[in-house]
Amino acid sequence: MKEIAIIYRDRENYPAIQYIENNIHAVLGEYINITNYYVNEMEPNEIIKADAFLVCYEEMLSSLVGHIHDFSKVIVITRSILKTNLQPIIDIPKDSEVLVVNDSKASTLQTIYMFYKLGIGHVSLIPYEKNAAKLGLYNNINYAIHSDGIENLVPPHIKNVYNFHNREVSFETFQKLITLLKLDNPTVKRNLIAKVDREMDTGVNFSDSYLSNFLKDQMLTDVVDESSMAILLVDRSNLVHYINDQGFNLFSLCSGDYFVQENYIPLHLVNKNSYKNEIVTINDDNYLIEKNSVFLFDEILGFYLVLQSEKNLRDTEINLNKQLKSTGFYAKHTFEDIVHSSESMHECIRLAKQISHSDYTVLLRGESGTGKELFAQSIHNFSPRSSFPFVAVNCAALPENLLESELFGYEAGAFTGAQKKGKIGLFEHAQNGTIFLDEIGDISPSLQSALLRVLQEKQIIRIGSDRVIDINVRVIAATNAALEQKVADGTFRKDLFYRLNVLSVNISPLRERKDDILPLMEFFLGKSFKSLTQNEKSSLTAYNWPGNIRELENAASYYRIIGKLPNHICQKDLLTLPEKNNVLPENGSDSNNDISSDALCLEILKIMAEKRNSISNIGRRTIQKGLEDKRIFVGEGIIKKHMYHLKEKGLINIRCGRAGSEITEEGMSFLSENDKQY
Repeated sequence: MKEIAIIYRDRENYPAIQYIENNIHAVLGEYINITNYYVNEMEPNEIIKADAFLVCYEEMLSSLVGHIHDFSKVIVITRSILKTNLQPIIDIPKDSEVLVVNDSKASTLQTIYMFYKLGIGHVSLIPYEKNAAKLGLYNNINYAIHSDGIENLVPPHIKNVYNFHNREVSFETFQKLITLLKLDNPTVKRNLIAKVDREMDTGVNFSDSYLSNFLKDQMLTDVVDESSMAILLVDRSNLVHYINDQGFNLFSLCSGDYFVQENYIPLHLVNKNSYKNEIVTINDDNYLIEKNSVFLFDEILGFYLVLQSEKNLRDTEINLNKQLKSTGFYAKHTFEDIVHSSESMHECIRLAKQISHSDYTVLLRGESGTGKELFAQSIHNFSPRSSFPFVAVNCAALPENLLESELFGYEAGAFTGAQKKGKIGLFEHAQNGTIFLDEIGDISPSLQSALLRVLQEKQIIRIGSDRVIDINVRVIAATNAALEQKVADGTFRKDLFYRLNVLSVNISPLRERKDDILPLMEFFLGKSFKSLTQNEKSSLTAYNWPGNIRELENAASYYRIIGKLPNHICQKDLLTLPEKNNVLPENGSDSNNDISSDALCLEILKIMAEKRNSISNIGRRTIQKGLEDKRIFVGEGIIKKHMYHLKEKGLINIRCGRAGSEITEEGMSFLSENDKQY
C-alpha cells in the first residue's frame, strides 16, 4: 500500500479537505493510505515521510523546506469541475464581467486559471477580494460564481449567482500521481476512465487521448502478451524494455534485464539490423526468428525479436490440415502440456502413454477440474489415431433427447425442429479418431442402453433411420462420480460400466499432489510468478483446492488482474501454532513417536468429534486416553495448550469443572475439509 501525504495551509475548510480525499480514494482505492498535514501546525523540525506529497498551492512549497527530503515526489494539485456545473458558466452572455468568489486569494486565482484552461474565454473573470467589495468596486458586476459554503461572500446586489461546487482533483494530477506511485494497473485505469467520462471536463483532447492510449495498450496486451510467439523489445544497450510470457519462458528475462544476443543467436546474425525466417536453436529446440530494428530517422534506438518454435509451427500446420480434412474437431494438447512435478502425476502420465497405443476404451476418473479432458486429448495425440478427429462431448451439459440426437445424428423430419436435411452425429464426425464422453455418469438409462450397443457392435443408427452405420471410433469416457456406487444403486448399468472400465486412469486431486501446485502456478502466471511472496506460496500449498487445477488457474487470473491472491486462499491454516516444532513428551512420558503441533490438534479434534454424542463428558484425561489408543503419548499440559489454541480458533468450547469440552460446528466443518474420514 502506498502512503500519500496531502498538505494544506490549515484545517479550516474541512468539507473541501474531505472532498479532495474522497476524490483520490475514488480512483486509487485500496492501493493507498492518505495522511493530512497542515502547515500552520507543523513543528519546526518535523519530517514528513510518504511515497507522494500532494500540495494545494505552489506558494506553499517554500514552507515545506526542511519538512520534505525529496521534492521530486511533490505534486501540486490542479483542479477541475463537473461537466454539469460548467454549462451554466458557458451560458453567461459574452463579454460579461463575472466575479469569482472562493475561500482565499490563492484559491480564487487557481479557480480562474482552471476556467481559462477549460476554455472559458468569452467573459472577464474578476477575482474577489474583501477590501475591494467593501469599497464597492464590484457594484457594476451582475454575475458571480462561487464554490460550496461561501455564498455569503457574494455581494448582495448580484442576482445572477452560480455555484460551481467543490472542485475535482484534475485528470493531469491523477496521471502524475499514478506514474509516481507506479499504480498503472487495470483497476486504477478503469476508475480513472470512469471518472473522466462521468465527472470531469478535462478537455476533449486529454480524455480522448488517454482513452485512445488505453485501448491501444489493451489491444497490444491481448495480441502480443498472450501470443504463442516469444516477443521482446530491446534498446541499443541491450536493456529489455518489454518481454511477453513466451519470451520469459524461453529466456528467463524480465523488463530491466540485459539481453546478450551472443548467448542465443549465431554471430553472423547478431550485427544485422534486420532479418526474417532465420533458424536458431535454443535449449535444444528450433525456432524461426525475425529481427526488426527501431529507427528515429537514420539512428537505431533498439530492436525487437519475434521467435516461433518449430513445434508450434508444426502443430499449427497439422491442426490446419485436420480442420481442412475433417469437420474441424481436433485435440490441441499433448502430454508435454501437462505441467507437473509430483511422482503420482508422473506415474499417471506413464500409464496413460502405455494405454494410448491400444484401441481399448479408456475411463478417466477424477474430481472436477483435475484435467481429465487434457489427458483425453493427450492420449489421442499420442495414439495412432492422432491425425484423425478428436470430438469432445459434455454429457451433463445437454438434455437427454438433444444429447442422443447429437451423438447419433438424425434423418430429415425425424422430429419437430429437426434440420430439413438431417444431421450427422458426433460418432460419425469422430470416424477413425476418438470421441471423448465427459461426465458419462450423468447419462440417462435409455441412453446407457444405446451407448452399450455402440460399444459392443461398433455401429450406430441415426434417429428416424433403419440403416446401420459402421463406425471405427475409440471411446474415452470420464467421470467424477463413483460409478461403482451408481451400479449398486441401480442408476448405472453394470454391463456398461464394465465396457467402459477396460483401461482406467485415476487422476489424483490437487490436494494430494502438493508438489504440482507451484509449478502449475508458475505456468499460469509466467513472469508474474516472481512477484509471489514466500507467504503467498505457502498459502497456495496449504490451501485444499476443492476446485483443483481449474480453481488454481482462476486464482492465477485473479492475481494477474488484482495483484494479490483471493482472500479465501490467503487465510492461514487455522491449526498453525506460533512454533511448528514437533511436540515433545513431558517428563515421565514414554513416547516412541514425535507428532507435529498441527497433527496433534487434528487428532484432538477427531477424538472430540467421535465422542460428540457421548453421554460422558470430554475432558483432557479422556482425550489423553484417546491419543494413547493411537500410540500418541503426550502429557495433559501439552493437551491443555493445544485445546486452548483450538478454542481461540473457534473450533472447540472448553467448559469449567465437570462440564467437559465439546467440538463446535465450525470445528466439525474444519475437520470435514481436512480429514478424509469426515
